Amino acid sequence: FMEMNTRLQVEHPVTEIVSDVDIVTSQFDIAARRSISAIEPKEIGYAIEARVNAEKAVVDANGDVSFEPHPGEITECVFPEDDRVDIITMAATGKQIPPYYDSMIAQIIAKGKDRDDAVAKLLSYLQSVKICGICTNIPLVCRVLQDEVFLAGDYDTRYLPAFFKRIDCNELCAEIEAAAGDIKGGFDAESLRIDGTDELKVVASGTGIFYTQASPSDPQFVEPGDVVTTDQTVCLLEAMKVFRPITLNDYNRSDEVIYDPDKKFQVVRIAAPSGQAVSSGDLLFVVRPV
Repeated sequence: FMEMNTRLQVEHPVTEIVSDVDIVTSQFDIAARRSISAIEPKEIGYAIEARVNAEKAVVDANGDVSFEPHPGEITECVFPEDDRVDIITMAATGKQIPPYYDSMIAQIIAKGKDRDDAVAKLLSYLQSVKICGICTNIPLVCRVLQDEVFLAGDYDTRYLPAFFKRIDCNELCAEIEAAAGDIKGGFDAESLRIDGTDELKVVASGTGIFYTQASPSDPQFVEPGDVVTTDQTVCLLEAMKVFRPITLNDYNRSDEVIYDPDKKFQVVRIAAPSGQAVSSGDLLFVVRPV
C-alpha cells in the first residue's frame, strides 16, 4: 500500500523562499512528465512563517489558557510593505471573517541571512501590523519570538504548555484584546434586562452557528421551563470548526456579574432555532432567576 499526498502545506512558502523553487509550478511540470531532475534547489538564507489566526485567548478558573475562534468584521487592517516579508492574506479593512472556516486569516513569511535575523525581522514586522475589530494571535506570536527558550532553539511539542507557565496569561489576554481595539459585542447587565420583568436575555457573544443539542439524536441541552445552574451547558456555538459549550457563567466578568452563580435560572423561552447562524448580540434565550 502506498499513499501519495500532493497537497501543499501551509508552510510551503518557506521552502520556496530558501530553495528558489516554485513548488506549484513544479507540481504541474512533473504532472506533465517533465523531468524532476530539472528542479535544482538552491540554499538561500533562512525564512520563518507566522500563521495569523482570528482567535481570542481565554484563561479558565484553573489558570489554563486556551484559544477560541473570533470571527467578525475587521474594522482596520494594515500590512506595511517590506521587501523582506511576503504576505498571503484575505484580511482587509471592512472584511467579514465568517465562522464557517479555519481561523487562519494570513501567512506572514520573513526572510533573513540566518535564523536569528529571520526571527528578528518577523518580530519587527508583526509589531507593525494592525488588525482591529477581531482578536488575533499576533501578540502571542510576538511573545514567542522574544522567548529565550525559543530563541535558543530548545523546544519540542511540549513547548507551549511550558511557555504559558512562564508568562502572565491574563496579561496576554488583555494584550490580545487591546490590539483588537473596539470590538463589537460587550454586554452588561442593564442591556440584558427586559423592562418590567425580572427576565434576562442570553445573547450570542460572537458570530457562529447556534445548536441546542450536541447532535440530532441527542436531547436538547435545555427546554423551556427547565431550571439550570450558571455552570450548566445551555447550548453550543460553533465557529471555525470549533464547538464551544455555552454557560451563563461565560457572560460574567470580574468587574460585573450578570447571572448570579449563587442562583438558579429558569429557561423562559428559546429564541433561535438550532442550526441557525447568529451574530454577536442576537437573542438566544430568555431566562429568569428562581
